[in-house]
Amino acid sequence: MSYLARRLSLALACLIGLAPLFIGAADSKKTPPTKTEYYKGKVVPLADLVAKTGSRLDPDAAPHWLALVGDDGKVYPLVKDSGSRMFFKDPVLLKRPMRLTGRLLPDSHLLQVTAVHSILKGELHEVYYWCDICSIRRSEKNLCECCGAPMELREEPIKK
Repeated sequence: MSYLARRLSLALACLIGLAPLFIGAADSKKTPPTKTEYYKGKVVPLADLVAKTGSRLDPDAAPHWLALVGDDGKVYPLVKDSGSRMFFKDPVLLKRPMRLTGRLLPDSHLLQVTAVHSILKGELHEVYYWCDICSIRRSEKNLCECCGAPMELREEPIKK
């Protein structure tokens, strides 16, 4: 193979290898990111909602699905990620009035949570977990990574 043919083959291989990056960049410009909105309601196990219809969720799936039942009656299954993990780890937060900030995944009712606020006595409260010993704050129920003590749920009114 001649020197020129090798160079052209190498250039072509690089272009083919990088094509997905250019195509992905073009696709991301076509679909604007979904804006975040507020959703008020109660987070409940999806199995409870399915049971009300006379069906049932498989037992192995039940612990992995929660949904926000909005004050308007709409149901938004939660994407299980860092934004909603506190609901999966702490059942105390279920079936209580909440205001979730998040976005719906494109062409779905799946809600990706970005912030959680509880509603107590009509007032918004910030929800987090706290270690008194180490003064560490986290967004989900865990043992403190510093001292190993259990972290406690805190709900503080949002100052206006």
